This record gives sequence, C-alpha cells and structure tokens, in this order.
Amino acid sequence: HSVRLAGRETRSQELFASDIYQIVDEIVPALLPVVQDKALGSYIAFLTALSLKEKYKMEPLHFFSKFRLQIPELNKLSEEQVRHHLLNFGGTPKHLIDDQDILSQCIPILKADAAIVKNFVFDTPSEALLSQDITCFFGSEDMVKDIKGWEDITSGKVDSHMLPGDHFYLLEPENGNFIKNYRTKCLEVWVI
Repeated sequence: HSVRLAGRETRSQELFASDIYQIVDEIVPALLPVVQDKALGSYIAFLTALSLKEKYKMEPLHFFSKFRLQIPELNKLSEEQVRHHLLNFGGTPKHLIDDQDILSQCIPILKADAAIVKNFVFDTPSEALLSQDITCFFGSEDMVKDIKGWEDITSGKVDSHMLPGDHFYLLEPENGNFIKNYRTKCLEVWVI
C-alpha cells in the first residue's frame, strides 16, 4: 500500500502533520513489522534489495535483518496444533489465541505466510550478490535456524546482535531503542 498522510484520503478526519519528522515517525513503526519482525519480512527486504541492484544499480547503504527462523509446516497442523504453536511462540496475548473468531481469521494468514517462506528456495551464490554491510538482530529466545546465511550473499561485513526476548523482542521498548540508535549510528557513517 502507498503512504497515506494524515488529513488526506482515508485519513481525512485526522489533523495534518506539522512537520516532515512527524510523518517519518509515523512511517517507521508501520514498516518495522513488514521488514523486520517476520521471517517473511526479511526475505522480502533481501529480495527487494537484490531487485534494486539488478534493475536500477542501487543498493541500500546498510541492510538490517533478522536471522532465518525455523518455520513450522503450519499447513500440516490442525487448528489446535497451530494454537499450541502460537502459545509457545510468544508475543500474542493468550486471550486473543483463545478467541475462536480471531484465531479462525489468523490461521489462514499464518499458513499463507509460512507456505511462502517454506517454498522460498535460494541457492547459496558462488559470489556475493550485495556489497553493503548487513546487521542481523534476533531475540535470545528466538528459534534461529541459520546464523551464517547472510555472509554468503554480501562482500560487506556481517554482524549480529542478540537482544533479550522471543520472536517479538521488538515489542520491548529497550530493544526498539537499541535498534534505532544502532541504525542511526550505522547510517551516520555514510553521511560523514
């Protein structure tokens, strides 16, 4: 979807933004779940960066991602097994998982996302595809599958940061602040 600014279109009842930083502050949290908080988001971000390089000869200054996670084959699980998986995975309040209406709406989405990740096949390249540095974040209780995978796709430096928490470690304000400050520090190097 495109960005919808306050005071326009579907947001016409909201007050207009007072400055550009307010707009950016609204966009960044909306992007985080898409490109950071899901295994699917990491793959989308990587393929987007690769497509930008191949089609437009452009690469991001720095690539931030999650490690590849162990994704269960949700399509083979019953609704009760998916519910149990969600409870063990963490991050989703139990009362939402226990709500049959909400759960029945979420399961097709989860299964579709899991199927996309499971069907994604990417062979290790013979040479680096990207050149920028890559920083990976993951929760201390996350089910990390492949810690070294990013080193195969870039000629840049790859580093990692384990933050306290599970798959939803970004919900912790301290972790969000750490990542924000780290990203700012990395990108400031390019400005200088």
